[in-house]
Amino acid sequence: MKNAFQNKKNDYLVLKIFIFSFLALSIILFGVGSFFDMEINSWFAKGMDVYFIKIIVWIYEEAGMTQSFIFIFLFIAVILEVTFISSSKSLKWKIVLIIYYVGWLVFWLTFNITQIIAAPLRDDGFGPGVNGWFLDNQKIRQYILVSLFIIETIGFGGVFYFLRFKFSNRADLLQNGYRVDAIKALTIYIVSSLVVWIMKPTFGRPYFYSVDFANIFYSDRLQPEWRDYWVQTGHKIKSWGYINKETGLVESVPYKEWWQINNFFGNIKDIFKPLGSQKPGWWNMDFPSGHMNSCFAIVFAGYFFIGEKKNRKITGWKWIFLIGWFVHINLMQYTQIISRTHWITDTSFTISMTLILFIFNGLVIDKIINKYNTKNNRNFR
Repeated sequence: MKNAFQNKKNDYLVLKIFIFSFLALSIILFGVGSFFDMEINSWFAKGMDVYFIKIIVWIYEEAGMTQSFIFIFLFIAVILEVTFISSSKSLKWKIVLIIYYVGWLVFWLTFNITQIIAAPLRDDGFGPGVNGWFLDNQKIRQYILVSLFIIETIGFGGVFYFLRFKFSNRADLLQNGYRVDAIKALTIYIVSSLVVWIMKPTFGRPYFYSVDFANIFYSDRLQPEWRDYWVQTGHKIKSWGYINKETGLVESVPYKEWWQINNFFGNIKDIFKPLGSQKPGWWNMDFPSGHMNSCFAIVFAGYFFIGEKKNRKITGWKWIFLIGWFVHINLMQYTQIISRTHWITDTSFTISMTLILFIFNGLVIDKIINKYNTKNNRNFR
């Protein structure tokens, strides 16, 4: 018994060292990037010249847009399932559950089918069917979207089956505090997302792609007809850069450090215009990184099976999950830098900020829940 307790204690010590080491590394990267952003991104961007790397980067770019959906679905579903059981399976909460599951199904199918159908003819400024980021056929994007849709839909189906037919029948469902775990996960995701999406339009930082746009535009990566299209029409669809009115030449967007606010009051009025049609650079809203934030939705699910105060042992498969997530978030970070969609200061700041919020989130939620239970003589779990 003593050895088991000691092993559990050691496991959580290793986990804490892992979290704080990752935080320290991210802060160091943020500090280094604050001085060498351009140099770091210029080196990583060379990866886009290797076709195999470009496809991997493209897959990660698209995966980052939807990877958090299944976990948001999970967090809310757990709250509703536990509430349904704690209400003695009342008709009201049964109806809420049905509406929730059907609503997600309709949303998921509509969102993905719409994206997949529209993908081949999407216009990123170089003509219908030409991908602006990767300067390749949009059909490749369609294949990626179909593959991700199949994989993630299987994931959704598996989560739904487990929740409805396994999880909801657990004997320890009410005692183990899964609803509070889900509230913690959902809260930290909402708070961190709000921070990211408030800061994005506030800073309006340009992509490295936009800062390097003139070099890209006049390189052999672009076909002549793509250039002509962007000058004539495409710059109104996606304003990747400027057209000098005097010379007629295409120019890049000026570089902005992460701390430089990009004419917030002059640009914010265009927030509701179609994305890409606003002033060049500002609409990129590059700082911080939404893709990094969405990666954390995965590890927030750890609230369900990791908890020192709840005596949950960190088993082998849990370590595999954590290590897999660490590899995944770093692949996401560096593929974003390779694609010129983010600076290393964008990604490292988001990781640092979210980890700090993550460290304090559980403590704050526990205090709020305990205060609520004491005040109302409840045992909300």
